[in-house]
Amino acid sequence: MHRGYTCLWRKIWSNAVLTEPGRRFSRLDAWLYITNVLAAGKDDQAAGLKRGEFTASIRKCAECFNWSIGAVQRFLELLLENSMIMRVVREPIHSAIQEAGHFIVCNYETYNPSRNAERYTERYAERYTFKEVLKESINKTKDTREPASAGACVSPKILPELYQQHNQSLPEVKALTSERLKKCRSRINQAVSDGCLEQYLTDFAAAVKKAQQTPFLRGEGTRGWRASFDWFVANHVNIYAVLEGKYDGPAAGPNNGNGGNHATDRTDYDCEPGGTSTRRTSRGDPIYRPRQ
Repeated sequence: MHRGYTCLWRKIWSNAVLTEPGRRFSRLDAWLYITNVLAAGKDDQAAGLKRGEFTASIRKCAECFNWSIGAVQRFLELLLENSMIMRVVREPIHSAIQEAGHFIVCNYETYNPSRNAERYTERYAERYTFKEVLKESINKTKDTREPASAGACVSPKILPELYQQHNQSLPEVKALTSERLKKCRSRINQAVSDGCLEQYLTDFAAAVKKAQQTPFLRGEGTRGWRASFDWFVANHVNIYAVLEGKYDGPAAGPNNGNGGNHATDRTDYDCEPGGTSTRRTSRGDPIYRPRQ
């Protein structure tokens, strides 16, 4: 019961349901406020603060905690005595730091591991990239004066661009034919009508990356077939079949191509009525059967 960690959302301090204006903070409340709000968890060059450091204005803390100034001073001294915080002796960039008091939370990485901050940054950086790609695509379309329908605001070239950006081992896209662009337009229009275009683009890129880590899709099946760009845009379900694990598991070996407990060549999306199946789809793709 006393091991492990939980993440505390920093905006909890401004939550209208949980906050009680005028309530006197306990020592636990005050400590959590210091580690989650005052110590922001990232370097702040403008304020001259490094990760885990914070400035404490006695008067402002007293107002926030609903304590007396003396109580705040005694609490900070208690934290110093127990090595929970330390004073930072460094020439301050701003005079306000010297006046307020400059501290650092001891063992700050224990309360807020840097890997969580890095994962947070990477996630939002990738999301920002998709937004930038969308914005650029929309601007290009406006410049060419295409019809201003919901789907026409995004160029169909965005899908091959994402494929090329994340592809390292699957077949390359040598040319953008009219048929390929037509399929890309269909996928984009479907995502727009579903109201999830940004999510679809994110899932498309994730499927391309995962396919390269899936034995069958990267060509380790009995026939050596590999997932191509045309297969990803052929319909609206292939990328989700990849993400949902329909092709996970070892690729079919030479002696188990007709079934058994190993992965062979059939998928739920390509079954014929009555449970029978052919060795290849109408597009020439081998059929895959996941493990039962």
